Amino acid sequence: MEREDRVGILPKPALLQEALDEIFHSSPFRASKQSQQLLRYIVDETLAGRSELLKERLIGVNVFGRRPDYDTNEDPIVRARAAEVRKRLAQFYVGEGSRSAVRIEISPGSYLASFSEYATRPASVSVSSAPEQSGMEAPKLVLPTLPHVERPESIHRNQQRRRRLIISLSAIVLPCLAFGVWFLLRPTAPIDLFWKPLINAPNPVVVYSGANAVYLLSPDFISRYKSTHHLDGLKSQGLEFVVPISPDTRLEPDDLIAYKNDYLTIGDLAANVRVASLLTSHRQRFDLRLGDDVVFGDLRQNPTVLIGAFNNSWTMELTGDLPFNVYGAQALSIREQANPGRIWMPTYDSDGRATMDYAVITRMPRSKTGQALIAIAGLTQKGTQGAADFVTDPEQMKRLSISAPNDWYRKNLQFILQTRVVNNTATSPVVVAVKAW
Repeated sequence: MEREDRVGILPKPALLQEALDEIFHSSPFRASKQSQQLLRYIVDETLAGRSELLKERLIGVNVFGRRPDYDTNEDPIVRARAAEVRKRLAQFYVGEGSRSAVRIEISPGSYLASFSEYATRPASVSVSSAPEQSGMEAPKLVLPTLPHVERPESIHRNQQRRRRLIISLSAIVLPCLAFGVWFLLRPTAPIDLFWKPLINAPNPVVVYSGANAVYLLSPDFISRYKSTHHLDGLKSQGLEFVVPISPDTRLEPDDLIAYKNDYLTIGDLAANVRVASLLTSHRQRFDLRLGDDVVFGDLRQNPTVLIGAFNNSWTMELTGDLPFNVYGAQALSIREQANPGRIWMPTYDSDGRATMDYAVITRMPRSKTGQALIAIAGLTQKGTQGAADFVTDPEQMKRLSISAPNDWYRKNLQFILQTRVVNNTATSPVVVAVKAW
């Protein structure tokens, strides 16, 4: 048999109806009522010449029951179902519909249907010479079916679509791959390496500051002082003003009230703020503690940041036998255990204020408590403040990687910072000594 090219005319209605019935009962379509409804609507409106009804929004309203004002971007049901119908039609004509005399297609980017009818003619037929009265059936004419061949313009369009798709995917995928490779291979910043044992800990970080012993004048003494001394309006507003104590001032035992666990220095407070801000930026939970509001059991359960030296008994206890430790028996100092002659001490001006201060930073991924520990211990509050600024500043922490061994982040680490104090403010510290073990 020989098959002619597709005929560019509309099939007869009966032939088209027979083709639709065959499509709807085929395995690609029989289980999808929406695909059947959409194909039926597209065929009917195309045959009726009503192309104005074959718009996405109108199809959504007439076939899928959407509201007239529905958002086609948020509800792309028509595009999705049309793509599904095209796929099912292709499956039908490759399989069960390979012998169909009518082909129905819906071109991509359009909702118009196109029809192709195949005419056939016999090339040669062999018929038995037996007479009709012999009662034998007449031979059946079998028409071979040729596979569907795409037209050149259709092939060209498909190639263009594939090229555009490849270019679009490349524009998305390649930058994502490049970013992923950079993200995985980028070097970790020193500040992230330093804080990693605490940031990755499952339990909240205990941030503990030792309190400063403070003696305040009693309300009775203040009242007596006010009654015998003239004070301007500003000084008389409350109790927080300096009372000059002269050599002849007589203080009774009840005139002073001792506070052991209630007061924090400005330097220690600033250090608390810097550490809390860093932990918050990494979404790590923390618990601020002060004075006697901590016990050893807390430190055994949680990673810890210790702030302060001589006013923090836990700093003295947990770092006292390390390579660098603080002393305060005769003068405030930091000493090296292996070399007792190597000492760092603050310097003071004539008013007794520190002009040069030192701090020792201790980092132990696993300390005596069994948990990670970081201690920020200045000889005075200015040293503590400067040290906290250093270990929470990414740019300053880069200096650590210059002075420390390459694998310092895998080890226990101590380093000493020197801080100049200008106008009672700690300046940027510098690293003067490092130990890793």
